[in-house]
Amino acid sequence: MFIKKDRVAFREYQNNIFESAKDKNTLVVLPTGLGKTVISALVVDYRLEKFDGTKALFLAPTKPLVNQHKRTFDSISTLYGEVVSGTVSRGERKKIYNEAQIVFATPQTVENDVENGIVDLGTFSVVIVDEAHHAVGNYSYVKIVSEYMRVSKNPLILGLTASPASDSEKIRQICDNLRIANVEIRSDEDADVSPYIKSKLVEEVRVELPEDINRLAASLDGMIKAGVDELRRAGFYKDMPVSRISRVSILMLQKSLQKQMISGKRNFYTIRGIIISSKLLKLYHAYNLLSTQSLESFVNFAMKLTAGKSKSDKEIAASGGFVSLLEESEKLLASGREHPKLDKLKEILAGDFKKGQKAIIFTQYRDTVDTICDAISGVNGVNAVKFIGQGKGGLSQKEQIRIVKDFESGVYNVLVSTSVSEEGISIKGVDIAVFYETVPSAVRSIQRRGRVGRFNAGRIFILITKDTSDESYYWVSKRKESRMKKIIKNIKDNPETLRNDGTLRFFVNR
Repeated sequence: MFIKKDRVAFREYQNNIFESAKDKNTLVVLPTGLGKTVISALVVDYRLEKFDGTKALFLAPTKPLVNQHKRTFDSISTLYGEVVSGTVSRGERKKIYNEAQIVFATPQTVENDVENGIVDLGTFSVVIVDEAHHAVGNYSYVKIVSEYMRVSKNPLILGLTASPASDSEKIRQICDNLRIANVEIRSDEDADVSPYIKSKLVEEVRVELPEDINRLAASLDGMIKAGVDELRRAGFYKDMPVSRISRVSILMLQKSLQKQMISGKRNFYTIRGIIISSKLLKLYHAYNLLSTQSLESFVNFAMKLTAGKSKSDKEIAASGGFVSLLEESEKLLASGREHPKLDKLKEILAGDFKKGQKAIIFTQYRDTVDTICDAISGVNGVNAVKFIGQGKGGLSQKEQIRIVKDFESGVYNVLVSTSVSEEGISIKGVDIAVFYETVPSAVRSIQRRGRVGRFNAGRIFILITKDTSDESYYWVSKRKESRMKKIIKNIKDNPETLRNDGTLRFFVNR
């Protein structure tokens, strides 16, 4: 009814998933680049024709992703769709909710509008939940779905994800929170999907820290160990082996102490614990920047610490060892010394980057984005652009959209990006991806890989600094991804259990 003629090529797996999902709440797990949005368009077309006068709501976690889905629907459907966001006036948002046949929005906007009575979810016959793995905890997806299922006369949830989670409990939460009664799963190996999968060659590239930078890292590691000793002398983790005290455990301690402060427990013990844990977390971050990112990123962060006003910043800056470390780092940087990843990155682009190709370089930190852009600017044939989020000093939504269009059209051929480009965004024609560092998340690793080879075969390079968190994170991510695949296969091999029971109890208990 609403699908434009000859705009959607028939794919059997998409049609089969649509038939399964059109009348019951369904979670669709499908590899990146295989048309989850097309499946959602088929479901929306069916629901709005079946329930005349109703609307569709398409939720996605970021504004760039929301706008991308709007453009995709506009290209294949005649439905009148509009985007609502916090930048649109309250009155205009209400008008859009009343008049548009399909509304595209971030969940935070819709949650606020539900609470303020601007939108009536009872008028919607289908809600699409993109990147459905976010539907845990207090995330807005959970609250919206709960209210929608309560007030809609003809509710349907369609959850979409390429990577649900790496543990069965989280998958159970996702399905419970989205009221899922049906799961449709396809993998790269499925016969109806494999013809559309483009090959991806993954290469692990290992580098070693040079002796001078390694010596600086060892000094930072010594400061961290001294901080852990200080924490134990203050009465924390006295019974825990030092080998088990990590950045994660210290972060958990800090959060616990902050909760105590909020509840009114403001004694010396609590305050001192917060200061020491804050100091340690900053030293861990400094160590990570130095060992896995760049000398420049470390120097920039260290200078901020020495100029900081907080108690933890002042204690770090008062340490003669830290001041000496910063001075030595600045001298090395001035002499041209840098992290070996940057030279390796230039080698990859100079040797494997052919004329007419495009590349994405992923990194965790904005400072590293700047460092990478500067480093590769001299590589012949490279025309790089930064792609970062909207926060303080970031790119506006319009700037993000413009950069993606310019990248796709060839104005730029290398996109240096933070996590903003990892999730869901379809960027056409990417031939090479470089992971500047590893991430301890199966979901993020899968999403990074999914940006490459959507239309042609692709290459992926993972940069790993030996004997650093890069190596441990790499193996953590692989283990989690292996667990995820096992859980997904279990669900796929036993679909009748979910349909009969309506829960994931069977899979959680296996």
